[in-house]
Amino acid sequence: MQNILLLTDFSNNAKNAIHYALHLFKNEKCTFHLMHVYKIGSYISDDLMYASKESVFESLTKEPKEKLEALVEELKNKFNNENYAFETIIDFDVFIDAINQAIRSKQIDFVVMGTNGATSAKEVLFGSNTVQVARKINCKTLIIPEAYSFTPIKELLLPLDPFDAIDGKQFASLLEFIENNKLRMHVLRVNPNNENRDIEDKDVANLYRYNCKYYIVNDVPMDSAISSYMQTNNIDFLSLFIKNEGFLENFFSKKNTKITIAKINKPILVLHP
Repeated sequence: MQNILLLTDFSNNAKNAIHYALHLFKNEKCTFHLMHVYKIGSYISDDLMYASKESVFESLTKEPKEKLEALVEELKNKFNNENYAFETIIDFDVFIDAINQAIRSKQIDFVVMGTNGATSAKEVLFGSNTVQVARKINCKTLIIPEAYSFTPIKELLLPLDPFDAIDGKQFASLLEFIENNKLRMHVLRVNPNNENRDIEDKDVANLYRYNCKYYIVNDVPMDSAISSYMQTNNIDFLSLFIKNEGFLENFFSKKNTKITIAKINKPILVLHP
């Protein structure tokens, strides 16, 4: 049984990411936890003054609760999968704190979100939160590009910086995902500043037992290497290894090792240590 946390701000992009997840896990038994996080500060005092017949919480959650329930019914009708169960979560908290709490309490296996979202001031801006989730959520995370339609996945690209290792928990999680989805793996070792050139021997030793393609690119920025590889190879999916929050300050910075999520037009699986 997989527990999947589906983040929604009720935008079309969030719904698209949810649809992608339900297609992706169609052959597995899953409980999907649809979660909406609303900042309590987004409400003005007038919103609270008219809660005389209901508790404040009931008043604040009434509208998102109705939207979540309607979304669940829509998903049940559209996908009609007996292996699927649905639950809803509404939280008034800091976005990242709310997600981490749900991960712990619901024993979440995957978090799913879109790369862009609603622009209303009263709704969560997924575009500004995507990188924060990648940084601070210690859970396998699926990031789905805006308006990306599901197609069966066959080829997965794993780009590695000079200090990523092909071992440990992250690689084990990736292998499980690859096996479950019957994927072929492409490993792209990028040495943007020509460092750690001797890692190739370690890669070959770790990968010899797997059916995968392996390439090394030197003296090319990470973003450029990924973009070029995806243009010349039929890639359906990416996976990124994340080390820690401090590392990510460099990972998403203006250095040669950066990866700009917004420029990647394929779904991404983010894996943490």
